[in-house]
Amino acid sequence: MLSTEEKLNLITRRQSFLEPADAESLQGLLEEKPKLKLAWETTPTGKPHVGYFVPIAKLLDFLRAGLDVTVYYLDVYGFLVNYIHSMETVAYRQQYYHFLVTAILKALGVSPSQVNFVAESSLAYEKDFVIDVQKLCAIMTQKDARDTSAEVAETEQISPLLCSIYQSLSEPYLDLDIQYGGEDQTGLFEHAKKFIPMLGYRRREHLMNAMVAGLDGLKMSSSKSAETKIEFLDDPETVRGKIFGAACPERQVTGNGVLGLLRDILIPISEQRMERLLGKTGLNLHESTGSELDQRPFCRLGSPIDTVFTTYAEHGEGQDFTSYEAIEAAFVAGQLQPESLKRAVADAFNVLLAPIRATYAESEEWQELDKLAYPDGN
Repeated sequence: MLSTEEKLNLITRRQSFLEPADAESLQGLLEEKPKLKLAWETTPTGKPHVGYFVPIAKLLDFLRAGLDVTVYYLDVYGFLVNYIHSMETVAYRQQYYHFLVTAILKALGVSPSQVNFVAESSLAYEKDFVIDVQKLCAIMTQKDARDTSAEVAETEQISPLLCSIYQSLSEPYLDLDIQYGGEDQTGLFEHAKKFIPMLGYRRREHLMNAMVAGLDGLKMSSSKSAETKIEFLDDPETVRGKIFGAACPERQVTGNGVLGLLRDILIPISEQRMERLLGKTGLNLHESTGSELDQRPFCRLGSPIDTVFTTYAEHGEGQDFTSYEAIEAAFVAGQLQPESLKRAVADAFNVLLAPIRATYAESEEWQELDKLAYPDGN
């Protein structure tokens, strides 16, 4: 049984709060309620890239901390913000996202049955929800809506101005304690913090993860070219080619897309695997075999028990690292070369993506949805 402090550490590691005081509020909630409710909210628009590993892997920490976790598909929001696509197309994309999210969870060693899945459209047309939409429309200005995101700030359409309303209303209608998303959600979370109490609902907590850098060293985005991001269904050679072509200047951290992927995706997942596997058996599972092998940290067999990542030189012994900070220090010192780092990162991603590719290859329904949701391929 985890203590309140242990739960708080699991929930908040690698996360930021909307306000510093929220940490104390969250601790109070953990002491008051036996099982907090949290939702990660995702909008089914473009095809997801591996940056989605960050929030989905974080769900494992929330589950370990005893939270009631929901994945909330913002399909109504998705239509309003991306109005050039039909409602039918957005519905197909929502189903595509569900196939992908469940495949990712399984690849991370989590049964989808441990998570709740809710489509926004299952709530948004209820009478009370519609009334609350109208109430918020009556107390908000256009500026309030435009301030929530750069995407909405310049729009000439009406529908994107409604998006913040729909996302904010998820909090009372899912009976949340915590809404979780990326740092790009700051404006939307501030909107919920300000306006939801005006309807008589309690204020919720908000947790945010850092945004993942693309292969060009800048922000990874579904709207950017394929060369700047790794997609979940990229084949092994494509993954390898993208990583070997990525920004990875020798001895430099700034603008280094490969180090960014390692820091934000691979190391957190590797650390989770080490913690969970050691917790199950108390043994050095870096030497395990069989089904457990698929959930090993990204290190070689026989490496020291606290190793979270191993790199390999083209000729010679590999290097074992116990933290991202150790890898970065070795890279800056010139003790780890870009080619060795790229080779290890590409191998790790291909191990991580293999079960997701296999699930897609075995599912005719998912493949058909791919054609319907993304007829142009992206």
